[in-house]
Amino acid sequence: MFVFKITNKKLQKLKEDERNERKRRAFEVKERRQNQELLCALRERQLNLYLPDEEHESQVERDGRLVESLKCSSHGHVTLNEEGQLVWPVRLLYPGHCTSDVIQQFCEIHSISDHLAYMFPPEGSSPEWDSDGEYTLQSIAVIYDSGDKKVEVDKSASLLTLLTQNNILIAAGMPTFEIYVKGSDLYNTAVLGAT
Repeated sequence: MFVFKITNKKLQKLKEDERNERKRRAFEVKERRQNQELLCALRERQLNLYLPDEEHESQVERDGRLVESLKCSSHGHVTLNEEGQLVWPVRLLYPGHCTSDVIQQFCEIHSISDHLAYMFPPEGSSPEWDSDGEYTLQSIAVIYDSGDKKVEVDKSASLLTLLTQNNILIAAGMPTFEIYVKGSDLYNTAVLGAT
């Protein structure tokens, strides 16, 4: 009787381990498929994704590093939704107030103004850092810092259009834009280059 109980427990443990191994393998297969679909979607769109070059690296190794680099943000990572659209985390910087926002789920077919209209409603309250109420959808400019210069983008264009037509460099898997109040001293200096 005692031997039977031990054998029965061992058998249960063996079955449980086998079931866990099957689940783990199924998860890995699913994750590889999702990563491959994501890579295909990114290539299709010909996005400018930052990834430092490594010597003697195969395309498979580079793809693996790219997928991992896209998942390194604590604010989420780019995913492919059921409609085959990329959904990004997007960072908005407000240099005039040394603060930022992250939109964790920004579908590529939506425009920045779609999100900004929600964040800065015409009749709503301003964020606490905007005590003067300067930031409204009509008063702000959306800027991309190319490294060489700051470029104002059409805030009504879809995220996909902005990322592809402006060849925006996407670092750490998160597109980043700066928000300025048009006509402000900071806008005139940083964007227009006026002093």
